[in-house]
Amino acid sequence: EAYQKFLLQADSAYAFSLGRSFWEKALIIFLLGIGVVVYLALAGWSSLTDNRRVSLLFLVILINIAITRLILSIASNNPETYSVLRYIIPIYLGPILIALLINQRAAIFVSAVVCFITSLMFGESFVLMSAMFVGCLVAVLFCKDVRKRGQIVRSSIFGGTTLAAGTFLLGILNEVNLVAIGWEMLISIGVGAGTGMLVIGLLPFFESIFQLTTNITLLELTDYNHRLLRRLQLEAPGSYHHSLMVANLAEAGASAIGTNPLICRTCSLFHDIGKLIKPEYFAENQRDGENPLVLQNPSMAALVIKAHVKEGVNLAIRNKLPRIIIDVIKQHHGSSLITYFYVQALKDKGSSHKEIRVEESTYRYDGPKPQFRESAVIFFADAVEAASRSLRKITPQSIDELIDKIFEDRIADDQLSECPLTFEEIKKIRNSFSFALLNTLHSRIEYPDKDNTKAEAQNG
Repeated sequence: EAYQKFLLQADSAYAFSLGRSFWEKALIIFLLGIGVVVYLALAGWSSLTDNRRVSLLFLVILINIAITRLILSIASNNPETYSVLRYIIPIYLGPILIALLINQRAAIFVSAVVCFITSLMFGESFVLMSAMFVGCLVAVLFCKDVRKRGQIVRSSIFGGTTLAAGTFLLGILNEVNLVAIGWEMLISIGVGAGTGMLVIGLLPFFESIFQLTTNITLLELTDYNHRLLRRLQLEAPGSYHHSLMVANLAEAGASAIGTNPLICRTCSLFHDIGKLIKPEYFAENQRDGENPLVLQNPSMAALVIKAHVKEGVNLAIRNKLPRIIIDVIKQHHGSSLITYFYVQALKDKGSSHKEIRVEESTYRYDGPKPQFRESAVIFFADAVEAASRSLRKITPQSIDELIDKIFEDRIADDQLSECPLTFEEIKKIRNSFSFALLNTLHSRIEYPDKDNTKAEAQNG
């Protein structure tokens, strides 16, 4: 019966005509396209305006469908293999890729589209389509917070196992031979494992082409032996320590508002790599307390300070760091004012008898302002950590006052006008910083001198 069904389908599939079948399929594809647009609009998916992600979404769907079509073409030459062909399709390929590169919500959508079209192409019942869809959902579920490549294979194996369970139930209902059911189940699990390994191989390609970064890549970049981080440790140890502290603060802030902590940690580690060019010009790297910028004209000093952003971008590009790190390097100061040298310029103007024009734009970073939530978290964490070094006394009150002042000044300076952060999220970030700083900068009791204590005890 399956063989006869295949022959009928093959004849209709490869005989092109503008008959009823053609227009029915065209209508289904058209309605499916409308469904895609409506879903993305109603889901409020911000990436709808991101051409890279939308292109990736549809490319992955097309690749998955093309593979299915290829398998179907092979079946036309070997009709006796038809019964197992439906189980060797890498149905999880698209959903897992999208879950890793975009998010799980988009992956569920891709799962529905791919399973639906696959079911139509093979002329199968919606029962099998449902089993495939549930298998994809399980695979996508286990793709949450993937940080190791082995977890990708695990998720696809779980998806294959789920489909195998569905295959078993369908086989029992259709009174299929138990040996055939066993082979189909093994094939489902094996294809699941193979799909996971295929995803691992394709992932770097899609990351490079579409300039997207997975948690796996981010985690690899947090290795302190990365050549840029090693240089920072050796050539600018103060900036390196500052980056570590910013990473801790930013990670806490990201967790507080439900955004990606790993993005914040990784980007924070690299946000100041531009200081490698002239590390001695930054206070945290000066051992003898002498600041060469003090001897410079304020406008020239501001230019040197601002240059570390541009130098950081150049270093990141040369070392092929992901786009998201480059974006954070550009945005981690926004267009904020370099207050110290701006005030110094105003003082020089006041004490000079000559007419000196002080342009505020000269003392502002070039921007852009923070564009996304992780960038805004790092933007605040960088300022708070740097300012906390100037505190003479570490108390909950002094820390809260410092954080409140920085947040109020940055908001009043319109630095968040291009970022989707809400005031509620800003409050959560502020509270997380307060808690983290108080625990990081806490004072310790003074340890008594053992010898003096013994002498006092004997004399007493």
